[in-house]
Amino acid sequence: MQNLMFLIVPSKRSYIKIARSTMRDFLLLNGFPNSLVVDMEIVLGELLANVIKHTYKGDETKKIIVSYVVKDGAFYILVRDFGDPVDPTRLKPIPPDLKNPREGGYGLYIIHQVVDDIKIRPLKVGNLTIVRKDLR
Repeated sequence: MQNLMFLIVPSKRSYIKIARSTMRDFLLLNGFPNSLVVDMEIVLGELLANVIKHTYKGDETKKIIVSYVVKDGAFYILVRDFGDPVDPTRLKPIPPDLKNPREGGYGLYIIHQVVDDIKIRPLKVGNLTIVRKDLR
């Protein structure tokens, strides 16, 4: 089975809900269980929030291209931004420390806990983030 969908959203936090809702419908139409849908909604929300906050630094005039793909027994989310390229080696998921809790900074850790693979590729202009969730 192969299925593909993409959308272009503005870099406004309010549009995260639309991207998540579109992905939710895409997954449910393809017969995926609600547990997977909820997990991937969290992942997508974190990915988009990170682009808006860190890559675009809150600039609401930018665009983000989001793609959803079902291919070869896996579900992929691709997020393409047009901000400054990031150095993926500097992005380390930091687990929660219950003795010294902090506010924020858990998004990358959550993503790594949910998906089977994440790749962040800096491009000449912007970045391409690809997450894979195996369906088997």
